[in-house]
Amino acid sequence: IFDVKYVGTFNDQADCLDLRATGSYTDQTYTQSNDDNIKIWAEQSSRRHSTILQGKAGCGINLSSYGYGEIEGSSITGVYAHRITHAKSDNWNGCGDGMQPGGEGYGGLICSRSCALASNSKGLVDTEISGLYVPEILDANSISRVFALGVNKQGYFCGADSRPSSDFVTKYPIQNIVLKNSAIYPEPGCMSSIFDDAGIIEWGNPSITFFDESSSNTKICDFEGALSMHENPSYFVCGFSEQADAEKYCMTTNGVGSAINVEYNIVNGANPNINFPTCGMKAAGTTATE
Repeated sequence: IFDVKYVGTFNDQADCLDLRATGSYTDQTYTQSNDDNIKIWAEQSSRRHSTILQGKAGCGINLSSYGYGEIEGSSITGVYAHRITHAKSDNWNGCGDGMQPGGEGYGGLICSRSCALASNSKGLVDTEISGLYVPEILDANSISRVFALGVNKQGYFCGADSRPSSDFVTKYPIQNIVLKNSAIYPEPGCMSSIFDDAGIIEWGNPSITFFDESSSNTKICDFEGALSMHENPSYFVCGFSEQADAEKYCMTTNGVGSAINVEYNIVNGANPNINFPTCGMKAAGTTATE
């Protein structure tokens, strides 16, 4: 798909392009959606240079379309969200606890809300998002969660109570997801979220990385291509569970010292092993519980 414009879908909250064939490719698209905008659920998919206008009901980028499809080897490069109206008070993309029936609160600019269906035994693996840009435009644009990734089996779209157990997997890998070279200028209204309401995720080490490892020198606290939020100063993902650690080791463009901006709802208490910029620890770049 090349040079396609898809607009006029705000009223009915229609989803946008949903790539379901292995090796699908889009380039130079302009899409308006009040629900999920960029959706991939096929392996080796590629979305390049996507301009999106995003309403409040869905996610700007939905990885694996609620867990219905496998996305191994996929990439999303160059996403320009010139308009987004997510609100922290919203049922679907706000700050609410997604563990409650209905799965409210587990949306965001980037989301999965995976049902852990048997059609996707590979989970969320080997996928990269790069070049995501959201301008502030005074107060016109608003962000709730930057990312919300994990398994939400009890969520609204999964039907866990009405489907046989054979419809679901018992192990769901999340590994080698990379979010890099991206700038989110509006101040997020909520913490980002990592979650597992079924206790079945096999977290890679790392599971999700928030900078460009190939061009960074973490030993000297050089994190190239880190996902950044806000400006003056910009700050980076900080996934510690203790604020004291965030103040000692997390980073902003003014140096070391930041605040926690990721929350965890993982029923079995597993370490999700996310890899985010830190400075001053024995090993710069760290995981959630170190």
